Amino acid sequence: MNRIEATKNIGNTVLVNNGPEGIYYGTLEEVFTPPKKTWSGQVFILGMAEVPAIDKADTIQQKKNTSMVVTGSKITMPEQTWNMDFDTSVKSAIEAVINNFNEKIKEYSHTVAQWKEIGSTYGGVYESDMNSVEESHEKKDYYVYYHIDKKDGHAVLFEPTYGDELELEGCPFEFEIQKSGKWITVSHDHGFTFKDKNGKSHRLQQKEAVRVHQEQFQPFTILLNELEQPARKNLLQDVEDIGFTRDDLIHCHNRLLYELLQSEGASSFKGVNFLTFQKSGKTLIVQHHYERTLKAESQDYVYDRFEYTTDDGERRISTYTSAYSKDHEIE
Repeated sequence: MNRIEATKNIGNTVLVNNGPEGIYYGTLEEVFTPPKKTWSGQVFILGMAEVPAIDKADTIQQKKNTSMVVTGSKITMPEQTWNMDFDTSVKSAIEAVINNFNEKIKEYSHTVAQWKEIGSTYGGVYESDMNSVEESHEKKDYYVYYHIDKKDGHAVLFEPTYGDELELEGCPFEFEIQKSGKWITVSHDHGFTFKDKNGKSHRLQQKEAVRVHQEQFQPFTILLNELEQPARKNLLQDVEDIGFTRDDLIHCHNRLLYELLQSEGASSFKGVNFLTFQKSGKTLIVQHHYERTLKAESQDYVYDRFEYTTDDGERRISTYTSAYSKDHEIE
């Protein structure tokens, strides 16, 4: 922006780039254009657009509701409209940088996993003691280990530390079993038999180990497992299309799980689940209307209706039944 453009934009919102101290937006109050010298502008700071360097975080509060004079080279016109108060803008900018770091962590973790897999073909790769301890800690934290056993003629999983039991018949969880020294993902078929993702059957011996990732016990994971595959796929795809991921889920109210656990002997269920996804500057609410009628001699009746609403007014509806699938309706 040159001095002429700046003069025309007095009273408008501009961005001030303070380098390591962050980028702020505010009202251009006055423009100073001394002859043969660099022009400067006086800006009343309204909010933050981008966070400062971490060692300059203590300067954030100094900018709140202040009027500052900066050289013209630091002033530009924004490409978007800013209408948040100062504190909200700081919170939003911090959330944005945290999300960016989290994405980079995921990317690097994926790359590390790929190199580990490549290294395994050459006999494995060396990792520092600290990494090994952290990896061992993660496995301990994120998996529940069982051994398979039989009780009253039924296959069950028994957790030896606390004595918890998990009946396998009808269990929707995804399991992992050890084959050739590696953990592989399987689903329960019948008795002591499991099937992997390729459809190959694996029969375990009594007392062999089976593990379950703790995520399987989360309400949202259980809810996904209760959905038929087309409905589950549509739900995850719709959430992604609207701009969110599973990592953005902050609350899952799973009434269907409650009904299945509490209504012993019941064959009909109807209600609504509520999901809340949230990320920097945007919130998504999903209402999951469901109906279930369990039938002994014929196919169960399954109805799922997902209503998506964002806080900026975007809406979408997706419906699935066991009788037919309906294309998305977008409002």
